[in-house]
Amino acid sequence: MLRYILSFLLLLTAFCATAQEPQRRKLVVIDIETKVPMRNVIVSTKDGYRDTTNWRGICYVPATFDTLTVSKHNYIPERLLAKELKDTTSLIPAGSAISEVTVWGKNDINQQIKRGVGYNPLPSPKSGVIGSFDLANILDRRGRRDRKHLRIVRQKFQEMDTTGDPIVDAYNKAMEEKRLEEEAKGNKEENNTEEKK
Repeated sequence: MLRYILSFLLLLTAFCATAQEPQRRKLVVIDIETKVPMRNVIVSTKDGYRDTTNWRGICYVPATFDTLTVSKHNYIPERLLAKELKDTTSLIPAGSAISEVTVWGKNDINQQIKRGVGYNPLPSPKSGVIGSFDLANILDRRGRRDRKHLRIVRQKFQEMDTTGDPIVDAYNKAMEEKRLEEEAKGNKEENNTEEKK
């Protein structure tokens, strides 16, 4: 009888210990590009709870929290609210995010192509004195439309070769305006210093 009582008390203490343990949710963290679970990812809350993922990318988070932060070196940290949390979350590598890129320089690729290859216009589709006669091309509306568009595009490219590249022209104009503004600002500062003397 003593044996039954001891086993009952043992089960009762085990049950009480599990009932008092706070409820936790399982979370898996993966890399968004490779879909592979990530190890040693830090998962923390504002309340002070902190855990790291194991080799299978698994960690446990509290059932109730305000904001959960998932972070790892070389990855963009992710902040989740309790209602946004699913069983799996993904982290984006930091190398994939670019904030701003500025490119300075002059584009002279057209001149390089003309020097390197030589300027050879596209051959004319007509050959011989009479040219080729094709009834299917005459009746083809889409072909006529495409030839018309090709003619217009070639004309625009020829205009761009003689007038210059509009992007380069806009860049040069903006740089000239910036230079003039800086000169005017410098002249204004000179006038102010001369008036003070």
